[in-house]
Amino acid sequence: MKPDGSGRDSGGFTLIEMIVVIAVMGMIGGLVLMRQPWHSAGLTMDATERAFTNALRLARSRAIAQDRVVTVVTGAAGFSVDGAPPLLLPAHEAMSDARVVFMPDGGSSGATVILGSGTKRVAFTVNWLNGRIRTRELDAQ
Repeated sequence: MKPDGSGRDSGGFTLIEMIVVIAVMGMIGGLVLMRQPWHSAGLTMDATERAFTNALRLARSRAIAQDRVVTVVTGAAGFSVDGAPPLLLPAHEAMSDARVVFMPDGGSSGATVILGSGTKRVAFTVNWLNGRIRTRELDAQ
């Protein structure tokens, strides 16, 4: 007998309560998994910005370290560093055509490349004198 005089244990959960909790968790999990897309266009654009900036910096560093000319070529579908296979952009993004040549002294041919997706546009400016890259967001037009 229990102290309250009943023969019943009042601690713990019943089987019905456990089944209800598992069913609710399953429905919530199903809703989360069905939600698409897992990423947004803004996050994809940010990733492309970082990838292109890193590619330009890599090309400049490679030109200085290997004492040779390194070229970055851009087009509407993507960009390529030093003749490597191009990195293709997502379908909703486009890039202006340009050819940036980095010299062994760290300088470059200079260029401004525009990356766009929807209403967002980003300009990458490569300084001709020192090869430094500056990124800025352009106003929506």
